[in-house]
Amino acid sequence: MFPFSVTRKLASSPQLQPQPGGQSGCELIAFDAEQLNVFSAEVRYCEPHWHPAPELILVLSGSFSIAVSQDTHQLAAGEMLYINAEEVHSLEALATASSLLTVQFSLGLFNKTHPVPRLEYRGMRSSLNASDSHVYRALASLVAHLIQQASPFSRIAAVYLLLDALEKAGSPTLQSQIHARDVVMIKDCIEFINLHYEEDLTLGQLAEQSGVSYHHFSRTFKKVSNHNFKEYLTLIRTNKARQLLKGTHIPITEISQICGFREHKHLIFAFNKYCSMTPTDFRKRYLSSLNVPQPEMTEDCRCLPLNEALLKQLVAFSGQPAVSRIKQ
Repeated sequence: MFPFSVTRKLASSPQLQPQPGGQSGCELIAFDAEQLNVFSAEVRYCEPHWHPAPELILVLSGSFSIAVSQDTHQLAAGEMLYINAEEVHSLEALATASSLLTVQFSLGLFNKTHPVPRLEYRGMRSSLNASDSHVYRALASLVAHLIQQASPFSRIAAVYLLLDALEKAGSPTLQSQIHARDVVMIKDCIEFINLHYEEDLTLGQLAEQSGVSYHHFSRTFKKVSNHNFKEYLTLIRTNKARQLLKGTHIPITEISQICGFREHKHLIFAFNKYCSMTPTDFRKRYLSSLNVPQPEMTEDCRCLPLNEALLKQLVAFSGQPAVSRIKQ
């Protein structure tokens, strides 16, 4: 998850009720005075999650595979994607040192007469039209207002101008082919997995607890999360193991048991698949990185500064000469 986020726990199903002390898949985001979160980060992987806030992602460097509901998008530097509120999404870097800029819009920006935009939008620099250019310019302008600490009303105006540009450039969302009840079911199960990953969980067990057939649950889980059940469970266990490898001196064989891997070799296999190294190498690299000025990235997410260099990059993406200095 991203660093500014905290999570909440849901309890809509008695059997799947989360327990204290774990992490769910739903992000509860704390917003600033502009009802906005803007952050830049180098990211390797973000597991499937959702939140009430719609968001706009712009790839700054490298490339990403971003899974949203049933669709997967590959975005290169300079391309952007709008993600609707409550949509399950995840992302994975396709190149080293891949970074992005994310804007998350608080529900406090909207009301009954001005509802949250539900739209499909993907900005491609290779085929910009006038509406796309307007989105890029509005995003650069918003970041300029934030970096240069413009007046509060000026900043909030820049937020609404970006939303206006997105609504004009995007198209209405198509009706989802997944029943809303099934989406809620899988979200509850994702939260349950996140909180009970160390247990001997099976697809059949969760299907039975959800009151649906094995095959229906399997198909729906894949559609909603873009991962099959076994793959998602292994990803969660691997991420938990990484946290223990960095934050404790617990032996690796014991970590594998704590995180739900039946055998030590299963943890090694998962690390080789998802981290391209063994658990031992991961721990060694993390410990050695603590003693160097610019360590090799061992975190899933590392924040980058919002500064003038970033603003120049956004201006270049937008194709405009420059952003005027904002009056204080």
